[in-house]
Amino acid sequence: MATACGITLVKSMSYRGNAGEEWSNTYWFKNPPPADDSGWNTLLSALVAAETNIVCVSDSFVRAYGYNSNDPHASAVFHKDWTIPGPPPVGNFPTTTGIKMAGDQAAMASWRLDKKNSRGKWIYLRKYFHHGFIDVSNTDNLVSVYKTALDTFATTMAGTTVGGGLRPALYDATITAHGASLYVTTRTLKRRGKRPRTAI
Repeated sequence: MATACGITLVKSMSYRGNAGEEWSNTYWFKNPPPADDSGWNTLLSALVAAETNIVCVSDSFVRAYGYNSNDPHASAVFHKDWTIPGPPPVGNFPTTTGIKMAGDQAAMASWRLDKKNSRGKWIYLRKYFHHGFIDVSNTDNLVSVYKTALDTFATTMAGTTVGGGLRPALYDATITAHGASLYVTTRTLKRRGKRPRTAI
């Protein structure tokens, strides 16, 4: 395992009567890990600014964890809890267009890398987002304004303004294509276990 810069960003939404159902995305960045909390907060603010435009206004950002190692057992070296004292920030995408997804439905953004797997297939980074919005006239598709917002997010994260750009956890790579899938997919919500460990 090696030094790497990663952030897990935890969101909260209403799901099956539970107002606090959580889901998250983890991102790894090309830049080295920040040296202090101020640096982590700057990186986190840039990430939230990018994500907030694809997160529904009914959902909130509750916690974030920062990592300086790609070891899957590494403790977080940075922790942010927006619920203390609260209230946490919420998304910006309005609920006035399309149909809001059911909890287990999801939208997907992806980034193709300049590397292939052992079967000769291109490797992709993929991120899934709950509570996106569906086209009323074709419920297999994202509503166009939400897909546009997701495409914009994919473009932002393919650039260098947030952490120097995305990369896989275990190695560096270059993004050669990016975008959002037109189609609604599913992403089963996992039962929440223990929260990630933080460094003492």
